[in-house]
Order: sequence, then structure tokens, then C-alpha cells
Amino acid sequence: MKVNRLRIVWTMLLALSFVTSSVTVQPAFAAQSLGDFYNSNRIHSVYFTIDNTSVNNLNQKPKDYTGARVEFRTDTSGSSGLIDIGLRLKGSTSLEKLSGRPSFKIKFNWKDFKGNRFLGLKAMTLNSLTQDTSMIHEATAYQFYNTLGLPASKTGFAKVYVNGTLKGLYLNVETPDDIFLSKRFTTPTQHLYEAQAFRDLRPGNDSGDDTNGAYLVDEGWKTTPNKLDLRKLIEVASISSPATWWAQLGVYTNRTLLIKTWAVENFIGHWDSYSGPIVNNHFWRSDDKGKFTMIPWGLDQTFGENRATPVLGDNYFFTMDTKDAPYPWVKIVNKKDSLPRGLLFQKCLDYKPCKTEYLTNLKLVSEKATSSKLTAYMSSAAKLIGSMSSSNAAAEQTRSINWVKLQQANVAALLKKNGIK
Repeated sequence: MKVNRLRIVWTMLLALSFVTSSVTVQPAFAAQSLGDFYNSNRIHSVYFTIDNTSVNNLNQKPKDYTGARVEFRTDTSGSSGLIDIGLRLKGSTSLEKLSGRPSFKIKFNWKDFKGNRFLGLKAMTLNSLTQDTSMIHEATAYQFYNTLGLPASKTGFAKVYVNGTLKGLYLNVETPDDIFLSKRFTTPTQHLYEAQAFRDLRPGNDSGDDTNGAYLVDEGWKTTPNKLDLRKLIEVASISSPATWWAQLGVYTNRTLLIKTWAVENFIGHWDSYSGPIVNNHFWRSDDKGKFTMIPWGLDQTFGENRATPVLGDNYFFTMDTKDAPYPWVKIVNKKDSLPRGLLFQKCLDYKPCKTEYLTNLKLVSEKATSSKLTAYMSSAAKLIGSMSSSNAAAEQTRSINWVKLQQANVAALLKKNGIK
């Protein structure tokens, strides 16, 4: 009997040991906080360990998650220890092979690791900044949205290593998911829709399930497996009467934040946005009553960088009060001078109360760039990453800082033209 009891106890201890060893949460986490990773005043380090099988997986199917391990290090709080994760590459036009300098998506709760978290997070996004010569545009833009009280990701700079090889400086961007949403909204989330480029709130674009269509569903499909709330928003976008459209927009969207978001998009020169000609890089979040809030994303194509030309330091501006607009490659790609902008933004410009609110917000955003010391933030970020900035990056940083003042002058001229004091 004693032997059997000992065996039972020993078996239980072994089982407990196995469960404990499979959990990815390390004691060192207690010394780390989200402030170590979403902080504009420091650079942390990310070390990926990827075995040969997973390297092959990423090379063959870069958008599919595969097993890997990651370690996070900071100068102030040490190491997280190795964490088992799911890892995939990220990007469309910016997608690079693992041998290059790709962007990454991390899942802490992937597949066999369901329920696992890193400092409460289920996921992380690491952008390689390959479409941001300055390496400060994206960080500055997200910071500015947050300063203005709009729901946007927080960011932090990171050095990324893959199997011991330094890939370069990345931006760690807070992933929009249910964790993110729970920190930004007090009402329950029904859906988080991820918009696809050149698609818009047009009839029929509520088709598909969570993984396909003009709008993918990143959150909420399991609980509410339909797009009926999106369909209603599309119906509102299709209303022909300006006054009725305006009233219904206030019912089915957070209209105040929506118009403010458009003002920021235009002020920072974010042509790759909803109110830009690409109608891209945004999320729609609906609450349990079907009311939508727009969330910005993909903020690297900002602050007037003209990557369509080989000339270093040339500025790019587009009109802030027209229903169509150009983007740097529009003549090459589309064989046109400009393209239609987001449908809701077009309707806003056509209806005086909405246009006046938009222009008033544009004035406030321009003023906030001064009061929040936006260019000082840019200078501070440039100094922080100075040792990892090329001469071209340093020149682009200086151009971007000067561009803000030029854009403020453009806003002032636009307001004067429209009689906004």
C-alpha cells in the first residue's frame, strides 16, 4: 500500500512538473511591463529562434503561422526567457522573405498554446519600417492619434534578431484585437472589421465570412457569425438625402471621432487611409448596439515622403478638401491624375454641416501639432534611433520635421479659403 501511494504521489508530481514546464510564462515577466515595449523613450530587443522546419514553412507559406520561440530583452528589466509562439510574416506590397527584412506577426496563444499571454497580450506586430525611410513616421503618427484622444495603437522601437542575426530596427505596434479593444472602449464589442484596399461601404461588400470579402472579421465572428451590422452601415452610406445621411451617420457611427479621424489623416498626409484615394488601412469596430468607430492602421505612408521619385527630400502634399486625390504612384499604377476617396468622406465634403465640422477639426488638429510639440517628439525619436539611422534616414527625418510646419501653412490657407476662423 505504501509503495502504491508513493507511486501515485510520484506520478502526480511528474504530471504537475510537465504542466508547469509547458507553460510559457516566465518568472522574469514580473520585472517587465507593457511600458518596456510600448515606450517612445527606449529601444528593446526581440530574439526569434526558428528551427529549419519553421524556416521552410515561412518561406513556402509566409502568411501561415508556424512554431517558433521568442525572447524579449530590455536594459532595465532583463529577459523574458524563451517563449513558445506562433509566428508568420506580414505585408502585401511590403512582404519580404525571411532572408530579407520582413515584418512579423506573433501569436502567444497560437494552436497548442491556447490561453497563453505575454503581459496580458495575445499578439504582437513588428513592422520592419521598409516603407518609411525616416523610420519615425509611423511611431509619430500613432503617437499623435493617441494625443488627440483617438483609439489607436501604442508603439515602441525594437531591434529584431532572427537566429542570432540582427535584422535591423523595427516598430512594435500594439495589435488591434479584443485585448486592445477592452482597453479603449467601455461598451461590448460586436465585431472588429479589417478593411481591404480599394473596397468601401458599397452594396454587396458585406458578403463573405470572417476570412474573406471586402471586410475581414478579426474579432466577434464566433459570437456573432454574420455581417448584419456592417450591412446597416453600408445602407447608411448609400442614403441619398444629405440631411438624412448626416442624422443616420450620428446614429450608427461615433460621428465626432470619425470626422476627427479624417482630419488627422489629412493633416499627416496619410493618403493610404480611408479618406485617401486608396481607401485603405483602417478598422471598423462595432459595439453591441451596432454603432461603429474607425480605428487607424498602417501609418508609415505619412508626413509627405515621396517614395515614387528617386529624389531625396522632396515633399508630397495632396488636397485636403476634394472628393478625389492623387497618391505618389497614381499615374504609374492607375494611369490617372487622381482617384475617388472614401465614400463617407466624399459625402461629408458635399454637406455643409459635415464639411464645416471637418475643417474645424482640421484647425484643431493643426493647433494640437504645435501645443503637443509634435516636431519635438519627432526630433526625440530621431535622436533615440540615431545610431541605427542611415544618412538617408537622417535626411528624411529632418525633411519630415520641416514638412509639419509647411502643412500647417497649407491648413491655414485652406481654412481662410473656406471662411473658418
